[in-house]
Amino acid sequence: MSVMNWDEKYSVGIMKIDDQHKKLIALVNKLYEAMREGKGKEVLISILAETLEYTKYHFETEEAMFEKFSYSLKSEHMKEHRDLKEKVDKLYLDVEKGKATITIEVFHFLKDWIVTHIMQSDQKYKSELAGK
Repeated sequence: MSVMNWDEKYSVGIMKIDDQHKKLIALVNKLYEAMREGKGKEVLISILAETLEYTKYHFETEEAMFEKFSYSLKSEHMKEHRDLKEKVDKLYLDVEKGKATITIEVFHFLKDWIVTHIMQSDQKYKSELAGK
């Protein structure tokens, strides 16, 4: 069962980025399914770690593109990436150390952030960078 599905409205017109966004959505669905099935803490931590690592890889891809094509809102966008990385790194460490648990609120935070980021921040570079 998927909680998120790819929709063309998420497309930024850059196949490599769209494919990475699809992978992020698939990872969010994987985390949701594991939570729904009551998987153990180790499985959830593993899926969360995979999601966070892929998110960082995706951010690196976007940021390299921003540099290469001198994206006008590069600094603003990269700040959003840094802010999220800091939040999720802290969250992951708290979960790993047992100070927090992977709850539906954590899941919704990740899901909502991905959707909001794609629909707002990423859409801003669509017209400037698509086709370059």
